[in-house]
Amino acid sequence: MHHPLQVKLIRFYFWLVSALFPKLAVYSAHRLFHYPINSKRKNRNALPLPEPERFDIPLYENMRLQGYRWGDTAHPKVLLVHGWSTTSQSMTHFTHALLKHGYQVISYDALRHGDSHGTFSDLASWADSVRAALAEVGEVECIIVHSFGGAAVTVASQLGLATKKLALIAPIHDISAVADNFAKHLGIPLDIVKQMRAYTWNHNKANFEKYGKDWDDIVTSDFHVPTLIYHDKEDREIPIMHSEHLCKKWTWAELRPTEGLGHRKILDDDAVVEGVVKFIQGV
Repeated sequence: MHHPLQVKLIRFYFWLVSALFPKLAVYSAHRLFHYPINSKRKNRNALPLPEPERFDIPLYENMRLQGYRWGDTAHPKVLLVHGWSTTSQSMTHFTHALLKHGYQVISYDALRHGDSHGTFSDLASWADSVRAALAEVGEVECIIVHSFGGAAVTVASQLGLATKKLALIAPIHDISAVADNFAKHLGIPLDIVKQMRAYTWNHNKANFEKYGKDWDDIVTSDFHVPTLIYHDKEDREIPIMHSEHLCKKWTWAELRPTEGLGHRKILDDDAVVEGVVKFIQGV
């Protein structure tokens, strides 16, 4: 999140620029929404892990993601997908537990996050990244995702995913609502945000349109595998209604609410991690 002083400066900037130079305001909003803050953020509660095998995941021409592999390559695989402005290190509690239970763990840093490069990062490129990772490592037992990664997996599932199960932790479902709430917090006029969404779509049109015709369509998927969702009732960043709305579409998904964990501590909670591992094991 932004520092309070940054928020004040951003609000003043958009108050001035939106009135005088609306096109510049749209472009500025696009950059603000698609260039992560502190993209090398570390989890202060991270568990120590063995040194991973590092490998490249081809994404686009001349663009690769930094991949990581832990565990015996003969063991069943689980893919971890982190959220916005974090890295694969945000999910060490899952990696630690999965290794202990005999799984191979695969993860990667998203575009412009961690050790992966890229000029910008948007929902279409994140969905492409999920599919690129699976293309590189093959079918997995489960994909475990957090926050924005949940939206990316939902979009990517439009074209199918080589996974037997999904575990979503505090997933984003209504991407437009998140953008509107974020804009309200930063004092960005909603008409500028609406134009920004159109600008973003057109900026990466070919990749967006392979998943759907508009923002609502790309997150409407009938991909059907066993799905478990954890979401905290007190999550102030991404309210639990996102998971509730997703469950109305994916009626086979099970939602397990938590309390007092918020949006990030939920990744470090032993009960949540154990629940996901048991779900993967079919226990």
